[in-house]
Amino acid sequence: MTFGPTKHSPQTEILTPITPITHEDIAIISPAAAHHSLTGTRPAVRYAQEELMNDGFNWHFPIEVALRLRIQEGKVAFDPTIVPDYNDYYDRIKQIKEKKFVELLQQFYDETPFRPFYKAHQPLYQECEQAMQKVVDTIDFGWYDTFFGPRGNKHFNICLGILIGPANYAINKMHKDGSETIYAMMGCCDRGKNGQIFYGEAYTIPIIIHECNHSYCNPLNEQHWTSIEKKAKELFTPNAKFYASIAYGSPLYVMNETFVEACVIRYLMQHPIDMNGYTLEDLIEMDETQKKFVLIRDIIKVLEEREAHPDLYPTMADFMPRYIQTVNAFELPQDTLRK
Repeated sequence: MTFGPTKHSPQTEILTPITPITHEDIAIISPAAAHHSLTGTRPAVRYAQEELMNDGFNWHFPIEVALRLRIQEGKVAFDPTIVPDYNDYYDRIKQIKEKKFVELLQQFYDETPFRPFYKAHQPLYQECEQAMQKVVDTIDFGWYDTFFGPRGNKHFNICLGILIGPANYAINKMHKDGSETIYAMMGCCDRGKNGQIFYGEAYTIPIIIHECNHSYCNPLNEQHWTSIEKKAKELFTPNAKFYASIAYGSPLYVMNETFVEACVIRYLMQHPIDMNGYTLEDLIEMDETQKKFVLIRDIIKVLEEREAHPDLYPTMADFMPRYIQTVNAFELPQDTLRK
């Protein structure tokens, strides 16, 4: 496992003034979308709205597309080192539409003020990178090999997206040489009383751990899905509309988020941080009540066995039978079904 320095990406920044307009949830619309001079009724914006949104071009997926690209010497192009159809990428955008959209991105890049806008804000981007790196340097990334088990050919990359507002995403890209890059896509920063940019560890560290956890937890749930699918659907169905409203529109998504969050709590148990007056119990209660991750406490508890018995469970993959047993043993109290 290797870890890269914190960087921003022109590819993600050019997508965000265009694609936030396609989001259904206004709470995550980037402030950049308000700059009519950047977006207006540009062909790329109209194409995203009219041709791509209904196919699934929303939430994290515009960032998936952005990280498929690179911008060099004024040219927007596909990164030839990346495996195109990784994690079912082409289930959400047809290749012919992807090609057309990239052509329109090039037009947007050439004809709008985006390029001078981006260049003029380089000092801001660099200040954000330095502020984020101070927090990243405190994270024990070696925990991943210890907690989940070693995985070669993996590279962590903290990618800043100032224009995406408060949103955060986990994106994985497979390279043609067999290596994989795990992106924790982090949103905008805060400013202190003196105007200095900062990222508070109380919210930044849990989010980074959360986003990186997805690259471990999701594949394990998917690999063993047939063993937990029935229980996952049983727990999902009573609150399906609620889960869909927070972008977790399937039982698998909810199970992934629950597993990921449980692992975040296990990390914070071993690596305490200043949480601005909040406690781990507060975080668990928010997951349990506000997000309805009803399995969260049981999974946190059973993961303690994984930590206590590395001789029995050398990797998280070895521990999955106990995880599956815990999931399937859970019974949801009837009086909590639709709260």
